[in-house]
Amino acid sequence: GVKVRSGNALSLQNQLETEFDIQLPYTVVSDGKAVNVDIQQSEIPAIYSYFVTPKMDKDAFLMASITGWEKLNLLSGKMNVYFENSYVGESYFNSAETEDTIKLSLGRDKRIVVKREPVKEMTSTKFIGGNLVKQYLYEISIKNTKKDNVQLTIEDQLPISQDNDIKVSADELSNGKLNTETGKVVWKADLKPGDTQKIRFGFTVKYPKGK
Repeated sequence: GVKVRSGNALSLQNQLETEFDIQLPYTVVSDGKAVNVDIQQSEIPAIYSYFVTPKMDKDAFLMASITGWEKLNLLSGKMNVYFENSYVGESYFNSAETEDTIKLSLGRDKRIVVKREPVKEMTSTKFIGGNLVKQYLYEISIKNTKKDNVQLTIEDQLPISQDNDIKVSADELSNGKLNTETGKVVWKADLKPGDTQKIRFGFTVKYPKGK
């Protein structure tokens, strides 16, 4: 066999690159087969919360928000994600990321039940002058069937007009935070076990007849 040093690494930085000085010995059998070897293990804090975009997917995803990662001198590449000793999927780590916080998806949680449905009696189409006015209202309901408290971020989106003749206005956002450039609306919810929260989200589109 061939001995290489592994198990823990001291990173040494120069002007153009980072070198890893492997501190502990590790034996690799010289049989021509590829072997993965740990060169560094680190623990960094994470904040756990749930995230859902019911317009796109009715499932809530557990997310881990990680800070302090830039101190570890990690290399860009394929990343295998494990949660509670179970493999949950593959991602990609980009060491050139400019954000202070990296968010990792740790999988779906079916115990958070999410629905997004139009409120039919509040959805209408009218003619006003030479304009067509359409009103839309949706209700998003979230129920926590888990035995634990849940912190949840919910996202939806107002349509964005790129035509001066087409006007979009927010009617009801249920205290959601609106980004006027992207149309994204964000809500935060803290749900105790068994709690249900409902959010109403409505907007009006006004445009000339025939558009």
